Amino acid sequence: MSLLKALEWRYATKIFDKNKKVSENDLEEIIEAFRLTPSSFWLQPWKLIVVRDTKKREELLPNSWNQSQIIDASHLLILVRIENAGDKLVDQYLDDMVNKTGATRENLKWYEDMMKWFLNSLSLEQKNAWADRQVMIASGVMMSLLAEKEIDACPIEWFDREKYNEILWLNEKWLSSVLVLPIGYRDESDKYSSRPKIRFQTEDILINI
Repeated sequence: MSLLKALEWRYATKIFDKNKKVSENDLEEIIEAFRLTPSSFWLQPWKLIVVRDTKKREELLPNSWNQSQIIDASHLLILVRIENAGDKLVDQYLDDMVNKTGATRENLKWYEDMMKWFLNSLSLEQKNAWADRQVMIASGVMMSLLAEKEIDACPIEWFDREKYNEILWLNEKWLSSVLVLPIGYRDESDKYSSRPKIRFQTEDILINI
């Protein structure tokens, strides 16, 4: 399926088939799409959580406005940001670059200074908002791949972040939840699967200058 046809096919799945599971091979590709997502300065201020524990999913359900996708989907993915990203993240990225390219930290000093200056010039609120935006880029990449593979998804922003962070022990790891992404396969009873896709026409959204 072409990407455009896949995007036409996908929708925010409301009812998942509990008996159909995403294969481990497909899950690995979805994780790889997350890993390969572009990000500002290539800093990748994110982590991806795959919640495999059924009891954890049940614990998250009431903190997700009881949206059944949390329990019924094949897999529950949670995209999280690194809280208060700063020098440590820059150093980790540059060390990885040195190991993979043979560059030296001395040669990368200008790049290091630029990235650290940028992050340190932001307030905590601005820094976390920047990281949130990077995570949302990753979610778009993942949902595009999911659509191409005809795997359904339902991105959820409406959940209790603080409770999620507590239940998943994210605060202790300097992480914070951004987006919940149940994935799996639509159930035939989901009436939304056959509804027409409502999108503005090109002339309503396009500005040529």
